[in-house]
Amino acid sequence: MEIIGLTVTAPDVAATEKAWQRLGPVGVSIEVIAGEPGMATVTLGVDDVPETERLLRRRGLVGDAAGFDLGGTTWRLAPTPGDEGGGPAPRVDHVVVVTGDPERAAANFGARLGLDLRLDRQTGHGFRGLFFRCGDAVVEVIVPSAPPQGPDTFGGVAWRVADLDTTRTRLARSGVELSPVREGRKPGTRVTTVRDPDLAVPTLLLASA
Repeated sequence: MEIIGLTVTAPDVAATEKAWQRLGPVGVSIEVIAGEPGMATVTLGVDDVPETERLLRRRGLVGDAAGFDLGGTTWRLAPTPGDEGGGPAPRVDHVVVVTGDPERAAANFGARLGLDLRLDRQTGHGFRGLFFRCGDAVVEVIVPSAPPQGPDTFGGVAWRVADLDTTRTRLARSGVELSPVREGRKPGTRVTTVRDPDLAVPTLLLASA
């Protein structure tokens, strides 16, 4: 199981599509549909969609391959694409889910979806983090110090790049505004925030230091 696609909602679909084009090719599919700014769904690639669909239903998740509900966030299933090679396009490093109910999130992402909970810790940034391995990416579930009420929400996406400085320079030359490079929360990483509101999703670029 791995992350192979994201669905982004935005009031101006054309502007958001252009924003993702400015970001450049990424290693998953990006679909933009009309709606309030945010991330609507994450698509998971699996070897056998019907069998995985049946398994997730037996484990108590509500929905089908077109959209399973995990605490208020929507996750799709699709066949894992073949390895077509190509260049070193940015890959998803992690997607962020914000929850006010860590026990529900642990049950949904761990016991039901079947992701491996690698770490559960209180961070030095005022929130608790639960980190689930999903292929070569991570689903990072954060619990703020003042936990929100209601359903979970998607909080953003981080992309892993091979060379942060080169990528940042390329994007800046194409007119994309980015934050200064800083040390990432994950030890041994450097990050920059993409300050392009038309992306409609909080977006981070990350690389090894």
